[in-house]
Amino acid sequence: MKAILFFLVLALVYARSPRVDNILDLSAPAITMDLVNYINSIPGNTWKASPDQGPFISGATIGQVQGYLGAKLGGKKLSRKTDFGMNVKDLPDSFDPRDKWPDCSTLNNIRDQSACGTCWAFGAAEAITDRYCTMGVNSNLSVSSADIGFCCGFECGDGCDGGYPSNAWEYWVDYGVVTEDCYPYPFPSCDHHVPNSKNPCPSDEYPTPSCPSRCKNGDNWSQSKKYGDKVYSIDGEDDLMQELYTNGPIEVAFSVYQDFLTYKSGVYQRKSNQFLGGHAVKMMGWGVENGVKYWLIANSWNPNWGDHGYFKIIRGNDECGIEDGGVAGTPKKM
Repeated sequence: MKAILFFLVLALVYARSPRVDNILDLSAPAITMDLVNYINSIPGNTWKASPDQGPFISGATIGQVQGYLGAKLGGKKLSRKTDFGMNVKDLPDSFDPRDKWPDCSTLNNIRDQSACGTCWAFGAAEAITDRYCTMGVNSNLSVSSADIGFCCGFECGDGCDGGYPSNAWEYWVDYGVVTEDCYPYPFPSCDHHVPNSKNPCPSDEYPTPSCPSRCKNGDNWSQSKKYGDKVYSIDGEDDLMQELYTNGPIEVAFSVYQDFLTYKSGVYQRKSNQFLGGHAVKMMGWGVENGVKYWLIANSWNPNWGDHGYFKIIRGNDECGIEDGGVAGTPKKM
């Protein structure tokens, strides 16, 4: 009887213990051929994986990639927008803002956050920049992700160590954001596995730089500031679609699992259990591919990653939390 009880207790302890294969080795390669082959062998899978993700991600370790995933949980709770003045049933099956606003060239830009966890600042700066054009305020303006990432301070987060998307948008309203010409991003695109590279990636992420007080291009720092009028949150498929169609791109955050790093084409659906962290990106539009609904997203890992810097993720079931807590706002007229 005692022996039976012993084995029952042992079985219970084992069941509650973490599986060894779910423990992350931070020094291990972030992308492996075993993972790529596994994804591509799944019957009926809606997306394709590839080890060829450009030198920034392909040669990185799991620990290094985790450093780039800087979307922190929490942050300021923004009021939720619910009135869009339209019927979601009237929206098209697919929408790409580059078709609606062809003169807004920034919609085609894929930025590069480099070896720094400022995705939260990039997602905000990219969407804000687009909205100056899509909302008819200034078609030639590009705001600085570096200002948001390195000048907001503890109110927004920890710079290269991550931050809060909602607070980034609040910073735009309260303090303004300078132009990209005034304060360009200080870190170059870097290479993890290119021999004799002119810009090798650091073994760890770059340290957060101090905020400057002068523009790089000679402009006046204060006069270069551009302000938001109001900011808000958007949740759920229908509301996200209405906001995108009416005003343009927004910032969203989602949970990244290891398989996402290998994305190359198709409509991403999670197939891995290895959670790496939270990531913020720019949501642009939506569509349907081979009968599967998707969101069109711009990443900030340079154009060599994924589908030329973009990816599609399944729409309508809050995949990896991407439909929960979008952030957007309107620019103040200049």
